[in-house]
Amino acid sequence: MTSAQGAKQSAGSSSDVGGDLRAFRWTDIPAAVRIEVEAFPYDPWSVETFWSELAQVPSGALYLAAVTEGRIDGYAGMTFVDADAHLQTLAVIPSLRGRGIGRHLLTALLAEATGRGMRRCLLEVKPDNDSAIALYQRTGFTELGTRPGYFPGGEPALVLELPLGERV
Repeated sequence: MTSAQGAKQSAGSSSDVGGDLRAFRWTDIPAAVRIEVEAFPYDPWSVETFWSELAQVPSGALYLAAVTEGRIDGYAGMTFVDADAHLQTLAVIPSLRGRGIGRHLLTALLAEATGRGMRRCLLEVKPDNDSAIALYQRTGFTELGTRPGYFPGGEPALVLELPLGERV
């Protein structure tokens, strides 16, 4: 079983959240870049950034796509370094938010991190991204601190942490 299959199996059925999860593919990059521009207009990932991130799969990272009838509804990626998982990105088409797609992607990645023996998950989020912060807090993330000047324009990032183990 591949990591993506294990993550999908751990996440359960996706029929109620707008699509199936599958491994993110190189051919998904153009659609992901379009979503990036909508979801993160202040600092969207480039094609080159996606290529660089996907080069770490499968040993050092996992990227998943939520797909409905061939359309990418969202995607998320996590890297694994030592005993830490790091949520690199999570994006959903803005018009599809609130349907559980982001939660489904996050749950699958956290299950994979737990399966790989990671002890915690870390992430950075913009302080004004209320919907993302709410999702992370509902999942059990707590604030660890801030990173000054992390985002373009000098805006800080909130650093959130989730201890992993039996809870995922």
